[in-house]
Amino acid sequence: MATTTNYSFNLPTIGGDADAWGTKLNNNWTSLDSILYAGGGGGGTVLNLDNYSADGLTLTGVVSIDVDGSITEEVHSAGATGTIDLDPDNGTIQTVDMTGDVTFTSSLTTGQFVTVRITSVGSNSVTWPTMEWMFGQSPSLNATATNWVQIWNVGGSLYGSFIGYTA
Repeated sequence: MATTTNYSFNLPTIGGDADAWGTKLNNNWTSLDSILYAGGGGGGTVLNLDNYSADGLTLTGVVSIDVDGSITEEVHSAGATGTIDLDPDNGTIQTVDMTGDVTFTSSLTTGQFVTVRITSVGSNSVTWPTMEWMFGQSPSLNATATNWVQIWNVGGSLYGSFIGYTA
């Protein structure tokens, strides 16, 4: 029996499933109903993505998401020297293993957030984009440890927080 590629809906054979169309269509509609409604408590606004995977899925207008299980964030090696753009499309965890001075720029838009791991600072310097820092000043990075910084955008303004460093 042939099925659709994405949702495995039954495809009746043209000219060969005359007596089975009703059953196959009912099964397809039942499957679609459960995918779109998911027993959402009467509102019908829940989309059930159980057992489905989607590369590049974008959820627009979502107020909250309940997650059962784990979330895996993309880790991106952002560079080592020069201008490094913090772009969450590359990953929400970005690593910088410094070999020279670094100037960060930002492609974060409102509501986006990245965690930056900075190692091998040594005597090199870091220049940050225009932003407001928790406690009022940009961090003084540890030259020999692994430094952790979080950066987020709210209303077009960048904010940052030095989490600390690990040995």
